[in-house]
Amino acid sequence: MNKVKNKLTKVAIKTSQLGFCLAVIAGANAIASSSADLTLANTGAGITTESETTYELNGRTISVTISETNGLTVSDSKNMLASQKGHFVTAGSYLVSNESVGESSAEVASNTSAYIQTLVFEINSQQIRSYTIGIKNAPNHAISITQTSATDVKDSEALCSAKIDGKLQFINIDALGMLTQYLAIPDKSGSALTVHPLRTLAIGPGIKSCALGVSYHASNYTASDYTASDYGVPVEGTSHARTKHVKQTIYLADEYAGVWAMPADEEAEVERTLIFYQPDTPVEGVATLNGFEAHKEVPAGSGTNSPITNSSAANSTPTTILGTQGTVTAWVSPEHSGLWLHNTCATSFFDFDQDIAPEDISLLVTGDTVHANIYDDHSGSTLTTNITHAIATINSCHTNQESLIKTPTYFNETPMLKDTDLTTETPTKNGDVSTNITNETPIFSAIELQPIYETDVVENYGDAADDPAIWINKNDPAKSVVIGTNKKGSLNTYNLQGELVASHKVGRVNNVGVAYDWAPQHDIAVASNRSSNSMSVFFIDKKTGELTFNTYIPTPLNDIYGLCVFSVNNHTQVLVNSTDGRYLRYLLNSPTDVNNNAIVKTTPHTNPVSSAEKADPSLVSATLIHDFELPSQPEGCVVDTTAQMAYLGEEGAGIWALDVSEIKTMPSSTLAKAANKHASIKLDNKTPMFIIPIESPVTADIEGLSLFDVDGVRYLIASSQGNNQYAVYESEAPYKLVGMISIGPNYDKGIDGVSETDGLETTNANLGGPFKNGLLVVQDGRNVMPSQRQNFKLVTGDDLADAIRTHVSNRNQ
Repeated sequence: MNKVKNKLTKVAIKTSQLGFCLAVIAGANAIASSSADLTLANTGAGITTESETTYELNGRTISVTISETNGLTVSDSKNMLASQKGHFVTAGSYLVSNESVGESSAEVASNTSAYIQTLVFEINSQQIRSYTIGIKNAPNHAISITQTSATDVKDSEALCSAKIDGKLQFINIDALGMLTQYLAIPDKSGSALTVHPLRTLAIGPGIKSCALGVSYHASNYTASDYTASDYGVPVEGTSHARTKHVKQTIYLADEYAGVWAMPADEEAEVERTLIFYQPDTPVEGVATLNGFEAHKEVPAGSGTNSPITNSSAANSTPTTILGTQGTVTAWVSPEHSGLWLHNTCATSFFDFDQDIAPEDISLLVTGDTVHANIYDDHSGSTLTTNITHAIATINSCHTNQESLIKTPTYFNETPMLKDTDLTTETPTKNGDVSTNITNETPIFSAIELQPIYETDVVENYGDAADDPAIWINKNDPAKSVVIGTNKKGSLNTYNLQGELVASHKVGRVNNVGVAYDWAPQHDIAVASNRSSNSMSVFFIDKKTGELTFNTYIPTPLNDIYGLCVFSVNNHTQVLVNSTDGRYLRYLLNSPTDVNNNAIVKTTPHTNPVSSAEKADPSLVSATLIHDFELPSQPEGCVVDTTAQMAYLGEEGAGIWALDVSEIKTMPSSTLAKAANKHASIKLDNKTPMFIIPIESPVTADIEGLSLFDVDGVRYLIASSQGNNQYAVYESEAPYKLVGMISIGPNYDKGIDGVSETDGLETTNANLGGPFKNGLLVVQDGRNVMPSQRQNFKLVTGDDLADAIRTHVSNRNQ
């Protein structure tokens, strides 16, 4: 084909989800070659009305056809075997077999437990339905179709799905521009699916289709390299599933903007990248080639339907369909008779040999061949073309990738959560493939734990939940409580099942800590309160765990922030900081007369130090004993009362240590100067020492800090907020990094994983039941399954201890 409808300017633009501004970028024109790249053949079907896929199901070759008029039909080469009436649009079909739990393909072929999971949109009922296609356990081995789930949606405009970690994920985009991501989990028999809404996002109008990209992040892999653990299935005899090397991406065809890519991990930050933009080029169809079925050995010269003669591809040794990079994305526009192929280092346009108006596209792997099915808006028919050679051509840009692989450490490599590589691609025309490859810094793997409970959500939207503390009920440990801050207005208490017990509207409390034996009937809790730059003090009833407000203690800090409470040598103390790096250390003074029956009214207020909030007659006071600074913004802190050492987090730099064994009261003249941050103050107390810098795999910010004992050794745990993980360090010099942990979803309990943690807390105390060996509580920055306000997640001490033991064992080997 010698003509070009429009000049094709190919650019890559990165933007946030809300940044829809498109830069005007001048680029080189990509002119079609003198001969067509891809040859089209007519199939006669309409891609929008009918979709057909062929499977080998337990030794039988069957075809599954999904149609808007005829519903779902299953047939072999001679007969229709089963049917389901309906008006369906396909969202994907997947063969589910024991191969995903370690059984070989040969064993699957003779095993009647394999089945096909099909996902469709039923137009009349506006439902997304799943059907299981299997072979009945009967003499004639008849085919059966069973509905396994139905999810109500509104006005579906685009629907796509993929198998990720052995589980079916699907995405629906409605007419209002709302994207909802779902996870469907089959039971052991495959006869039913539980559908979890993962998250809902506003992405705006213009999205015509979507596709899910799944890259199994490993080099030189073949189908035989994958075992059960690669798909999230625990392997017998292992305490933790192998960390999954999966990179998930949602691709969106936007008729106004081009093609967007955004992370499909529900815990990832919501941002998207415009990977393709061309003036006067409405993109309406997008598809991906990814997953286990495409990781097969394919000779680069195979295929019969492509005239491409790229020399490097023709002479290369056998490779995989996708090379080592995982996902190839394809898209089409009615304004250009051809298709674009995209991977992590190049984007290339391939002409068709016929003049058509491509409106939609799907990709299909058959044996060692990849076909693209193209719906032509002019003729209303579907055409197909072999794109195996085209994929080999575009993947030749990865020739030098192997030399860029970093030398591994004792940590395993895991994929980047964000598509940062998409911003460095160089779009190309066939025969002009880029070799400009980004040398990424890897994110190292973490052992994944699961929460067994989550708290009720906080009252406010946005970034509201922040820091937890654990108060241990020494009279009845099972009635211990989690105290959590809602930094937009309240201090909350929860039971060990995560249920809200009480909410105290005392202002914008940020961090909270507890200390014991303040008085015969009371323990004490103190929270940093940003509404008044003060410390909010509560009594905790030793029998019930009920909090009673006592007083506000004012501070000279400009913007109070982090805080921790501790007792050393029978002295209860508070370390509290400001966002400018200033730290104050206070000694709390016992009131002369603690009224055990004091009652406080916790009603909304405008003045956080109003008399209605004070517990009479006695108020806790404090004496400033130490004033020092860190170079930049701190927040989290924790004190090892045995070693009498405080650990202080500097969010962008690392962790400091401070000896708190000495208590030297500052003279009154110095105390007077302390109100002025810029006054010259000579301190008699110890000064902090920088002990742990932020180094890969730990990623800023360093937020919450806590201590946890395993087998007689104390470890320091820090929130590694930038990669949604937690760093485990030795708590003594040289403070080596032991390993990383993360908290993933607990699908059985319908609890999502954890991301962007601010505060965390641990205890080794026996709290009974699942927490007999302790508890880890973390703040969850993105609370999904479904999208909700923030909360806290609870993890057993047993799981935390096992993960640390595994890291220690791996390091010692």
